[in-house]
Amino acid sequence: MSRSIRNPQSAIRNLLVVRTDRMGDVLLSTPVLSGLRARFPDSRMTMLVSPYAREVVDGHPALDEVLVDDEGERHRGLAGFIRLVRTIRQQRFDAIVILHPTLRLALLGLLAGIPVRVGSGYRAYGLLFNRRVYEHRKDARRHEVEYNLRVAAALGVADVPIPPTIVIPDAARQAIARWLDAGGIGPDEPFVVLHPGSGGSARSWPASSFAALGSRLIDEGGVRVVLTGGPHERELIESVVGQMQTRPLTAAGELTIKELAALLAGCQLCVTNSTGPLHLAAAVGTPTVALFCPIIPCSPVRWGPYGEGHRVLMPDVPACPRCIGTACEYFDCMTRISVDAVYRATREILEGMKRRGDVCEPFASSAHRTE
Repeated sequence: MSRSIRNPQSAIRNLLVVRTDRMGDVLLSTPVLSGLRARFPDSRMTMLVSPYAREVVDGHPALDEVLVDDEGERHRGLAGFIRLVRTIRQQRFDAIVILHPTLRLALLGLLAGIPVRVGSGYRAYGLLFNRRVYEHRKDARRHEVEYNLRVAAALGVADVPIPPTIVIPDAARQAIARWLDAGGIGPDEPFVVLHPGSGGSARSWPASSFAALGSRLIDEGGVRVVLTGGPHERELIESVVGQMQTRPLTAAGELTIKELAALLAGCQLCVTNSTGPLHLAAAVGTPTVALFCPIIPCSPVRWGPYGEGHRVLMPDVPACPRCIGTACEYFDCMTRISVDAVYRATREILEGMKRRGDVCEPFASSAHRTE
């Protein structure tokens, strides 16, 4: 049975925020942590995340603890779920905010006896929440940051823009400095990061186009290029490299999330599909050229880079509710984003930085919070 809280707004002293999906999703949820900390400055705050995304919130100034929902191992099946319920119950949370709800997570809040349970009211299991937020996200009318903050508004969080935050420890910055130096890129040498993967979250710009862009940046732009990718994108990275005359520095599955954040904080620009590293680059203040498909649930209105100074490019085709592949008359629409257009966007951003006198200081600790 849940503990009773007659005046939940004043009695919340122990908060649990839940977001157990991917890196970018969790990063775009960090404004909720900042908003809740401002609303409940004396509360204890914990976040439950997936094992993969833990690094995103490790060290966040609003958090007291990070818990891992290891659904694939310790929390698998009914026995594992009961184990998780017991763990959460022992923490005696006053409120739970579930930003990406599932039936399992809604049940978790109820069975753990958490008195105040915030979540979507539009799902059948919305009855398990007692602070319901009625807003669909699939039509992509707002940015994901805004959607998340509107959920937290059920606990009185102010409706004001808050940027995503990731803390980059000095150890990660130093590791990247050594890695770049070993790859022949000095501490004052400008470089551009290309991230050709998308983790399956959206349609991607072709590998051949990334290769052509990388070659032009090297040959015409005179800048160094670094290719990044996840552990399952090594073949994609090698495909891009194999189509370039000059081999760039590559990192496919070699970097931790904190190290990738440090790398992105040190580069001049990031060109990427709609994927987690896009949001990581934006969060550390690096301008991006973001390549988006026309699928409505993948819209840049919801998933675009948050903040100013970014460029979003899309194919000039009608928006669609879902991709039907080769049955579509515009397939593959992503090839309609030309290398020329992306190259122009990168040059405009880089030349604008040069005019403003921006200096490349890849490992300056003043730009972003460090531990």
